[in-house]
Amino acid sequence: MIGTRTRTLASAAALAVLTTLAASAHVAAQSSTTRGFLLGAHLGGGAVSIEGSEYARGGGGGVTFGLGVNRNFTVFLNLDGSSIDVAADGGAVEGDWTLGHADLGVRFNFANSLRSWVPYLSGALTARAVSISDIGGNTGTEGSISGGGFTLGGGIMIYPSQAFAVDISALFTQGQYTTLTVGGTSQTGFDVDSASNRFSVGIAWWP
Repeated sequence: MIGTRTRTLASAAALAVLTTLAASAHVAAQSSTTRGFLLGAHLGGGAVSIEGSEYARGGGGGVTFGLGVNRNFTVFLNLDGSSIDVAADGGAVEGDWTLGHADLGVRFNFANSLRSWVPYLSGALTARAVSISDIGGNTGTEGSISGGGFTLGGGIMIYPSQAFAVDISALFTQGQYTTLTVGGTSQTGFDVDSASNRFSVGIAWWP
């Protein structure tokens, strides 16, 4: 009776030890995560083309907020801006552009928690707004244009630790500017096709 009880207790203790070791090994083996809240910040370059004109380029940065609903899908809000000097070409409004994007979308992660790198694809609805100063080379003049578009992109996250990654991405937006504002007066129906591209390098953190 005592021997049987001793063996039972010993077996239970051994099982508990093995379970703890297995759980520890599993946690230690995880090199990346895509679940839960995501905070990010990035620097990069932006480019814009109006009505098929040559791209004008500049630098900028932004922030990203996300929620990994599971390992593969992340809902995100991306906000960024670029400062671009645009020349009059192909229908563009000449001046110093501050171009802002607000992307609300979904990211598909090719996730594997045992890897320290995770590639992804993303798609988003995008609002774009441009503040323009020195319009047509005239110092002190200001205006703005705005509109919507659709964004596709992708990237890769490289993890030095499980909840922290270097995020390298490229985004491509196609849409129209539909509202023009100059001197406080807005005009709608201002339909101008525009493409904008963004490339960024930043950090991502799952707190």
